[in-house]
Amino acid sequence: MKTSRMIIAAIFTFCGAMGAQAQKIQVVDDNGQGIALASVMNDNGVLIGTTDLNGVLADLKGAQSVAVTHVAYKPQSVVVANLKEGRITMEENDFGLDELVVMPKPLIYTELYYRFYAYVDDSLRTFAAGIVPYTYNVQKQKRTVKFSDYAVALFNLKDVSWWKVRSENMVKGGIRTTPGEQSLTNGSWKKKYFLEKESNGVNRWKISNPRETVGTLVHANGLSTITIDGGKAQMYANERNGEKKMLKKRQDSNYTYQYVEVFRLNEDGEVAPDDYVMSLNHWEHDGKKGRETYIVEAWVTDRGYMTQDEFKQKRKDINAMNSTQNMWHMPLEELEAYERKHNIPAITEEVRKAVALITKDRWTK
Repeated sequence: MKTSRMIIAAIFTFCGAMGAQAQKIQVVDDNGQGIALASVMNDNGVLIGTTDLNGVLADLKGAQSVAVTHVAYKPQSVVVANLKEGRITMEENDFGLDELVVMPKPLIYTELYYRFYAYVDDSLRTFAAGIVPYTYNVQKQKRTVKFSDYAVALFNLKDVSWWKVRSENMVKGGIRTTPGEQSLTNGSWKKKYFLEKESNGVNRWKISNPRETVGTLVHANGLSTITIDGGKAQMYANERNGEKKMLKKRQDSNYTYQYVEVFRLNEDGEVAPDDYVMSLNHWEHDGKKGRETYIVEAWVTDRGYMTQDEFKQKRKDINAMNSTQNMWHMPLEELEAYERKHNIPAITEEVRKAVALITKDRWTK
């Protein structure tokens, strides 16, 4: 009898272990390299979590099917039980940005499309999306970003004004005007965060501080891609610089921050601010009402040289896409048409349902 109970217990233990193992997934690219910061959601559009620097998400929280998204890849929906060894291979998205042709005009124009997500305890609270037009004056070496007139779709069940301010600040923080690779090369990241890069294979580097590896740098397909666990980098710098109050605040709130940025490489294998392609920023911390998560996805959709008058007209054209029927914001259908035109990965059906729920379908009418 005792032996039988032991066998049964062993079987349950084995099955439990198998079940737990099945809940772990790894998201990879065509070369089998892990994709960091891929967002994984369940059928209801609830954020389960994001993958680590190796592309691993250790716990799917019992989800039987998941949707996986990332700024640089085509979205996927999969049934977990059908996965082989828990692997999900994502296909890169081709954004088709043309080379920037130099012209005798003072401004370099960059058009950026963004999506902003705010979650509380994994429940979507706010979704915003829109277009940010901005320029760089070559002679004055000055960049202008106009957030006062950007096209933004923003709805929430309550306290809209607070979320609007929060989203604007987060989107501003999500735009990359200085390439991370430049910051590594010129030593500014070493000075501020104690970060350096070290070769980790052909056209691959690991980014580390004196304590641990916190990111990767990869050159592939004419692009420079940096992935950083910014929370670890920031808190190590807080510790080294004696910033005890900020360090304690971040530790007490279980603060995390990660980001991915992609820039073009020129013929010399270098990056410049005008070659920004896309970025993904992900912040989390424990707030008064629960675990708060903020995600900013951004893609460059157009570039070119302009005069000041041409830029003013461009801003007017973008604002003209807003609808008076949607509180002076771009309707969801128009934003999705813009995404298709510029080959931007669409939001998943799960997220679309969650957006419809919090906006009570106002956005689609």
